Amino acid sequence: MKKKLFIIFALLLVTLACNISQATPTPDGNAVATSVALTVEAGGQTPPTAAGIPSPLPTITPAIPPTVTFTPTIALSPTIALSATPSIPMASVSENTNCRTGPGKVYDYIGAFTVGEKAEVVGKNTASNYWIIKNPDSNGNCWLWGYYATVAGNTENLQEYAIPPTPTPSPPNAPSNLAITSSSCMADLAPHYDLTLNLSWNDNSDNEDVFFIYQDGILLFNVAVDQNFTGDFTVLVTDSVPSEFAVSASNSAGESARAVVQEVCP
Repeated sequence: MKKKLFIIFALLLVTLACNISQATPTPDGNAVATSVALTVEAGGQTPPTAAGIPSPLPTITPAIPPTVTFTPTIALSPTIALSATPSIPMASVSENTNCRTGPGKVYDYIGAFTVGEKAEVVGKNTASNYWIIKNPDSNGNCWLWGYYATVAGNTENLQEYAIPPTPTPSPPNAPSNLAITSSSCMADLAPHYDLTLNLSWNDNSDNEDVFFIYQDGILLFNVAVDQNFTGDFTVLVTDSVPSEFAVSASNSAGESARAVVQEVCP
């Protein structure tokens, strides 16, 4: 009896299991396809095939950025050539400069220091801006004005020279080669002419303070120191009578001899 009941109970369980399996609904193929298509379309992928089976999603390989190699820029420093400082101070000038026995024109001229020359510096007078150098034109030393001078070398240990006594001045030398470089005559009240002329000469001295210009022994005007021409000027002369023109140099010690030239109108 018990055996029969067990068999009946087992059959009931099998029957119930079959009924539950048949009650589970099978998904509709079209519904599945539509759902997959919407999901894929939202992700930007290819929709599933008509059979309802989605196509395999593409494999996306991330782009690898290129490797950038930076080459460092190397700044090269220029090579600086160092020139040795001369042990002996040497002077040069940018303009030809007189060399004298002391600082100034009142001292005797004893040489000229010209552009391109070099001379050894043996001393200095800082207050007057003068260097004492070996005379480039003769033996001994002379004083060189520092305005046009450049000194290369160590000057700290140079001896400070005292300014020598001022020499007794002497009259300057007379000009030479006096000439009338241009002239013109214009009739005035008879028997006179207006004579316009220009004089030139050689300056043979370096200690003059002024040049004097004369006509027939009468002082006409002065010309500044170190000048060697007058510029045009006009004087009154007598018809056919030569007129004498003269130039002299002068300083505190006196006046030089006069250089003379003549001109006549007409």
